[in-house]
Amino acid sequence: MASFQPRTRDSSARELVTRVMSPRIAVIASQGATELCQANYLSSVVDLLRPFGERIEGRVTVHGSTGLPTAIDNFTMRFTEMDQLEEPDQKTCQRWLADVVRAGAIGYEDPFKIGGKDQVTLEYLNATTEEVFPWYSGYRDLFFSTGGVSDHETFEHPVACVIAISSLSPDPINEVQQLNNMSTPPIVFEKAFMDPTLLKYYVLIHDCSKGTIESATETLDKMRRTFGLHCSLLKINSVDPNDTTLPKDRNAKYWIKSAAMSKIITIGHAAKEVSTSGRSSLSSISSTGASGTLVDLASQRGSSPVYSNAGSNSPTFAQAPVFAQLDNDDEDGTFDKKPPLAISSLESGNQILDLLLNPGKGAEPYGCCLSDEDINGITQMLREMLTQSLLPYMERNIAHWNEQVAAARKGIAGRFRRYFNTGSKNPALQQSPTTGPNGGVIYPHTSPEAQMRKLADWAFMLRDYKFASSVYETLKKDFASDKAWKYYGGAQEMIGLCMLMMPQALGSKNDVDHCFESAVNSYIHKARSSFYGSRATLFCYELFKQRNMYKEAPITLTRMTAEASDLRNGLFLEQAAHCYLRLARPQVRKYAFHMIMAGHRYSKADQKEHAYRCYTAASLVYESKGWGLVDDHINCSLGRQSYQLGNSEEVLGYYTKLLRESKQTPQQQAVYMKEFLSVYRDYTNKIEADPLRESFPDFPLPIVLGSTARIVLSTSQGTDDNNEAWAELEGKNSSSSTSSGERTVSAVGEHVLATINIKNPLQIPLILTDVILGCEHSTSTSTFTVPVNPAEEAHLVLYEQQTPTFEGKVAFSAFDCDRIDRVILEPGQIRTLTFEILPKQDGQIRVMGLHCNVEGQVHAYKEIFKRGKRLNRTKEEMMQQLYEEDKSLIILVAPEMPLLDVQFHSSPEMLLSGEVCELSLEIKNRGKKGLKNLTVRMSHPTFFCIGEKRDHGDLGLYNKGNSNSAIENVQVDNSLEVSTTRTVLGTVLAPGESVRIPSWIRGEKIGKHSFLFVFSYQSEQEGTAMGVRTLRHTITTQVLPSLRINAFTRPSNKGLNEFILGIETENLQTVPTFEFLQISSMSASWVIEPVSRPDDSEEYRSIAPRQTMFTYYRISKSHQAPVSRLTPERFTARALEQLILGQTKLEDVPPPLDLQFCHLSTVAGSHIDTTSPVLKYFNRSSRLGWRQTSLASQFSFLPKSANRRHLFSVYGTNDIDLALFWNIPKLNRRGHHYIIGINLSVQQNPFQPITADSISSGVLDNENEDDEDGEDGEDDEDGEGPGEGQSEGQNVSQGEGQGKKKGKAMQKTEKTEKIRRALFEQTLRDRAALVQALTVNPQFRDESPVKISMRSEDAIRHDFSRSRLCSTPVRVVIKNCSWNKQIAYTLEMLSSKDPMVPQRPPGAASDHQSQPPQPPQLQKQHTKQGSAAAAQTLAAPTPTPTPAATIVDSTNQHINAHPFFWSGPTFSTGYLEPLAEVDIMFTACFMQHGVYDINRWRLSMQVVKVQPKKKVAKNSRKQKLKTESDTEGDSNNNNTLSSTTLEEDEEEERQAMLPPAAPQGIGKGFVQMPNLAHYIQVS
Repeated sequence: MASFQPRTRDSSARELVTRVMSPRIAVIASQGATELCQANYLSSVVDLLRPFGERIEGRVTVHGSTGLPTAIDNFTMRFTEMDQLEEPDQKTCQRWLADVVRAGAIGYEDPFKIGGKDQVTLEYLNATTEEVFPWYSGYRDLFFSTGGVSDHETFEHPVACVIAISSLSPDPINEVQQLNNMSTPPIVFEKAFMDPTLLKYYVLIHDCSKGTIESATETLDKMRRTFGLHCSLLKINSVDPNDTTLPKDRNAKYWIKSAAMSKIITIGHAAKEVSTSGRSSLSSISSTGASGTLVDLASQRGSSPVYSNAGSNSPTFAQAPVFAQLDNDDEDGTFDKKPPLAISSLESGNQILDLLLNPGKGAEPYGCCLSDEDINGITQMLREMLTQSLLPYMERNIAHWNEQVAAARKGIAGRFRRYFNTGSKNPALQQSPTTGPNGGVIYPHTSPEAQMRKLADWAFMLRDYKFASSVYETLKKDFASDKAWKYYGGAQEMIGLCMLMMPQALGSKNDVDHCFESAVNSYIHKARSSFYGSRATLFCYELFKQRNMYKEAPITLTRMTAEASDLRNGLFLEQAAHCYLRLARPQVRKYAFHMIMAGHRYSKADQKEHAYRCYTAASLVYESKGWGLVDDHINCSLGRQSYQLGNSEEVLGYYTKLLRESKQTPQQQAVYMKEFLSVYRDYTNKIEADPLRESFPDFPLPIVLGSTARIVLSTSQGTDDNNEAWAELEGKNSSSSTSSGERTVSAVGEHVLATINIKNPLQIPLILTDVILGCEHSTSTSTFTVPVNPAEEAHLVLYEQQTPTFEGKVAFSAFDCDRIDRVILEPGQIRTLTFEILPKQDGQIRVMGLHCNVEGQVHAYKEIFKRGKRLNRTKEEMMQQLYEEDKSLIILVAPEMPLLDVQFHSSPEMLLSGEVCELSLEIKNRGKKGLKNLTVRMSHPTFFCIGEKRDHGDLGLYNKGNSNSAIENVQVDNSLEVSTTRTVLGTVLAPGESVRIPSWIRGEKIGKHSFLFVFSYQSEQEGTAMGVRTLRHTITTQVLPSLRINAFTRPSNKGLNEFILGIETENLQTVPTFEFLQISSMSASWVIEPVSRPDDSEEYRSIAPRQTMFTYYRISKSHQAPVSRLTPERFTARALEQLILGQTKLEDVPPPLDLQFCHLSTVAGSHIDTTSPVLKYFNRSSRLGWRQTSLASQFSFLPKSANRRHLFSVYGTNDIDLALFWNIPKLNRRGHHYIIGINLSVQQNPFQPITADSISSGVLDNENEDDEDGEDGEDDEDGEGPGEGQSEGQNVSQGEGQGKKKGKAMQKTEKTEKIRRALFEQTLRDRAALVQALTVNPQFRDESPVKISMRSEDAIRHDFSRSRLCSTPVRVVIKNCSWNKQIAYTLEMLSSKDPMVPQRPPGAASDHQSQPPQPPQLQKQHTKQGSAAAAQTLAAPTPTPTPAATIVDSTNQHINAHPFFWSGPTFSTGYLEPLAEVDIMFTACFMQHGVYDINRWRLSMQVVKVQPKKKVAKNSRKQKLKTESDTEGDSNNNNTLSSTTLEEDEEEERQAMLPPAAPQGIGKGFVQMPNLAHYIQVS
């Protein structure tokens, strides 16, 4: 077989450029030579030689401009007919290009469906162009084959001419001379830019089957003697065509593509000849033959040039410049219906095009008479022609033009000679271009510019890119100055190609891009030559791809998209899109955007398949982006393209995506709807279906908001938007059947309401008709056993039943359902549809969907989808979005059940803040069974109080109390347990029976409130499957402001346990006057009393509109307050200690607390009874709400597992709450306000000294103390009955007693170690964090826990003439107000000469050197509403130096004119247990009459921990009794016991005489000094 292999499409970009711009060889063949080729089913000699000239195997040596040899691989020569040098008919070529592109989409399936960056795989990046874009490869190859000669370049000009004759010619020499020396050349050479000087090469074709080789050799010798050495012998047809041993199509692979291309080009030229007027057309051009003589192909002209002899290098004639008519290529991709050729020629062209697209389909046996030697001979002949004739000819001309023309134009002198037309004696080289009427310029082939352009082109053909680039650089300046824009664009194009064709790396990418940009702009906008602009773009793109310059390639491709050729623009945009995917970081969105633009261009070019494909590829990217307008454009385009392609089902799928919410204009959406209805009507007619009977699957209109679907009883009001609040109320009732996600319980004959919201997403109105719910029914109460698609029953029954059974209803076997005849949805409207369902059989009814007819033409079934609660129990459920099954759309139908209906009578629409109104709650049973266990849960429990059933009368909310005492003791529950469910009715309510229950509403908080009620009840019949039924109810009320109350306290000067309470009251109303009835206090330790006797004037009993009033009261310690060992504070401290120690499961709750209700009424002799059930409920609910809020802010760090009910109490020992009762007589409105949270204890952090070590040691110490106390208790118990627990005759020795003590000590040690391990081993980190949060809690504020009071006579009468010294006793009381801290104090009495704060001596470094240690932060008095006043303490500032004559108090600026002093001890120190006090007496001495301020002292204190005194391990009393009982025993034992008892008694006496152990400071220290004066008048 021949070694020649045909060229494939997947050649490199450089091979593509060199093939397209290779030397072009014109062929003139005799009739005999053509007939020899036709024997091989080849129409001409060109077809025989063309496939072998496209790639000449092996290397050839070329000498460049420098004379150095260069090796070139796979050189290419292009063979063409002499009469086909010009471009074929452009419209015919464009039609073929469109057909090639269109045929590439037939049966094509994108193997790379790219929707994101992760889908840009290595397989896609390594795929060839033929695999990804077969239509692009076909378009590119056919496009490059449709070029012709041009005036601005010489690549399409023939370099040589092959004259072929047959060896069977009777007179071969004469025949060659006739073909060579004709009287008229071809028409193309009439153009001035065509150079007729060609290399002549003569080929003698010998048919081996008809003639002898000897005669052919003789003819060849004659031709060489006559025409020179450029002659060759070609032997063909060595195989007998009748030989059946060889397959006829063995050589067809060489000519399949080229033969089809040759026929297409031939038809294109024939079409151009037919369409050209004024010239003779080809008489007949068939697929099997063509005229081959110049005489037959050329037209007559007046003057003819003289052809030079073979090998001549110099031109023989020249013509003046000719102005070309600028052509405007029509490349829109659409053509006239009437082609320029006859119908037969057109059909032949279509067959050839089909053969070109499918080479293996119906191919003729090309080369059937050629043997392998013949094929090798053709290859050898072409190689000899190339190396021996063509290359030397081109090298000589390049050297000649470089020397004669290019060298003369180099340098400044050459430029001047050009402009002044001097320097050359040859008149042909002095011609200059002239501007024509259309701005086009043509340089004759003899002009210097044309000669240099030819020089550069030939150098490019021989791959001397550097030399060619230098010549192009010289030419482009001349072309720019002459405004020869087509020439200028060609020069820029070639400069860019030279840069890209060079093997070296690019110096600057911008230079290449600039060259091609200038070339395209010159071709398109100035020269109006889109063909060469497209060619430059294709060359640049292919070379960019080879260099992996995918970032620059899209810019080059999109330059041509402004042209009118939609087909070419679509191809270029598609290629640009794929360039973005081949970047280092793929840009998928740019890819999709360019694919959309490509699809739009394809659509305009009538390339429906490619448009559909591009839009589909873009949709893969944008489908998950949520870009509405882009999606609408894609879906609309895909729908229209699918409609034109005949895919009706796909059209409907795409148009349904347009019927959704978007930003399209109403007019555009109306067009979408109209087109969809038209397509759907055609589709149903096509498949012969009824559009109102068959449901359109997944129709988007209307939108059913499944999350809003509700199933409620006809008596329920639970259809509002407070879904989360309803779910919270119903979720707490575990047995509720209507809680979130649970089934709605109904009974046979009870109406059930199904509500669903539907939305019109469009901006145009939407009309729905025959709207009905689709429901399923099952007789089982647990599972559904129904056929497939049972919800269609609703639609089918409605469709077949034109007249409903009764008005507005559609009857089914198990239930009846409402039907809505017509619903009009305005643009964007959300409308609630309510359907009434009447169950007729027990079982289950599930609401599945909604049936409706849209616009009266489309039946839609919309499934109602509703999700249940999200699952969040396991790790898998947390990682995924999993939801439980929703059962809220299931109606559980029971045989007979009670049905509750509630109504609040006299419910106010407006309330004042604090106002209390009485309501009447009517309860009615509309069912067929009795109702019991009626309870209610409320969203605002502090607003409502529901009483008990009564027959008549009033409960007397504000009635006067029966007791004459103003103080009442009431024991209250002190635990934080909140009763979330309140019993409404404890008896059975018979069917049809109703009852009214008194209720009260109080305006607790200002604002508009929606009160939600969930009533739960059960049937009196036991064992029903329904369990608990629930009912929702809603009341809306607005609370307006009434009074603004602000309370504040300060310590009283009359005692340590008294405070002054001030209440500021402002009337916020503009009309009513408020009348105060009573103020009541609720506290365990404090009572309220008036400061003075109340005045009977009106100003103290009422407050006018927009006025403010101040009233003052005294709060004092109650002497009737009961004393409890376990106070609320102590309970909280112990519970938190247990929590720190790891005991998370606490079970204790605070014990009940005795509160004292103290009433101060404005009407003497009577008061409002605040212990009534209603007022007690409002009081406790308000207190609970405040307490829970404050605890949540103060102890937010507590673990979730800790239940506050076991840690905190509702009331504290020193808490006091106030209730202010008022009345508006003219409006008959009454109410009361609560002042909650006043705490009169010392502000302190009870956990300030706690650390992990201290807690551990404290617990251990407590354990030790308990053990010791227990031992003492055992001793006392044993002492009551001596000898009990012992058998007769049994003696216990001292050693046995010590052994028992040792065992107890070991048990104690083990217990201690166990506690330590529990503290440090179990969740040590969490407990450490809890301890840290308790000790540094910012909510706690530490103040001094000590209060001090001074008492003395106010006036003293003394006669100083008798005694010069007057003394008076002064009593100082110090009290520790802390309930859990021990205090060490130091009191220092200061005389009038002593400064309150020690003065800094001169030269002292610091003020603190002479002062006792100060606490970390100084305490200061603060008074706030709702908080108790602190002790009478104030931090002393640094004193200011004063004159020596007076003494100035540092805190009280009062001057003592005369000094006084203290007599006796002036310094006292000691310790105070919690809540203990001490009285200290001092003596003040005065020396003259006057007024003295004796309130001068300094008190220092610190929280301490007293070390317990060591106890002696004794049992003396027991031992003594034991000794007395054993007096009759052994004398030795008696002596031993006596001696032991004496030793223990002596040790006990010695320990008792020792001083107590020094306390250990563990807390903060404080320093107090007086802030008020205490005067004594001495007279």
